[in-house]
Amino acid sequence: MHFPREKRVMWLSQVRSIPFRQRVELTSKAGFGWLSTSPVDFDQTVASGLSAADQRRIAADNGVRLSYLDPLTSWVPDWRPVNEDADILPYLDRSPDAFFRVAESLEVDKIHLIGTFPADRYGMGELIDHFGAICDRAAKAGMGCTIEAMPLWGLRTFEEAWRIVKGAGRANSGIVFDTWHYVRGGRNDALFAEIPVGVIDTVQIADGALVCPPDRTMARDCLFNRVPIGEGEIPNREILALLAKHDHIPSVGPEIFSSALDALPGEQIMARILPGFEEVVAAV
Repeated sequence: MHFPREKRVMWLSQVRSIPFRQRVELTSKAGFGWLSTSPVDFDQTVASGLSAADQRRIAADNGVRLSYLDPLTSWVPDWRPVNEDADILPYLDRSPDAFFRVAESLEVDKIHLIGTFPADRYGMGELIDHFGAICDRAAKAGMGCTIEAMPLWGLRTFEEAWRIVKGAGRANSGIVFDTWHYVRGGRNDALFAEIPVGVIDTVQIADGALVCPPDRTMARDCLFNRVPIGEGEIPNREILALLAKHDHIPSVGPEIFSSALDALPGEQIMARILPGFEEVVAAV
């Protein structure tokens, strides 16, 4: 399957160690029209001397759109995960007001939510109400609102994310589907035939072990130990074929969080992640 640049998303994960300008240039050169970002990265980029206006200009000059400001965790009041590593918490800690200030400064078209709250802290009705409220706030700012299930914390499965989006019924909402999280959280392939086309907003492709190694938490495994597509055990071709069968791949991109990639220069990172990504999407 061919995905033109307007349907290719470069997720911040694999380019987080690269300075902003080079990151945008590499994204454009690789044929991606969209680049995700985060509040923490925005702060670091501003501290390096590039204002929000500078960041928007650099992206526009390279034909790249900043999108998917990620992650918003405080869409529920009690968002703080239990016993999370201290170095991970700053990445998650941002109030809705502070998050929306960054979103509006960068003029992103979409914000992205994850559920880091403790397991069983909220009932489904509460989650639907909280999600709907953030969708409404995003809509007033002209933004879409996506949500992603991660088996690391409280919102664990694709099915739960679908129940929230379905229950909220907001036109500006959708699901970010991650193959790594889908496998780790427990597959439910029957849902692909149930959910309407358009509910899945975009698809992230990642790779790694099928089961979390016993010497690390799942959060650390997710954020530092993924591998280039094709070098792990995630059955990406099989999952993507099922998604494509039901027309659930409106756009696609790699999402490889990796300490090993962080240590490489930008061109070498691209050389590591692009071949496996291009091969698997071409095979869909």
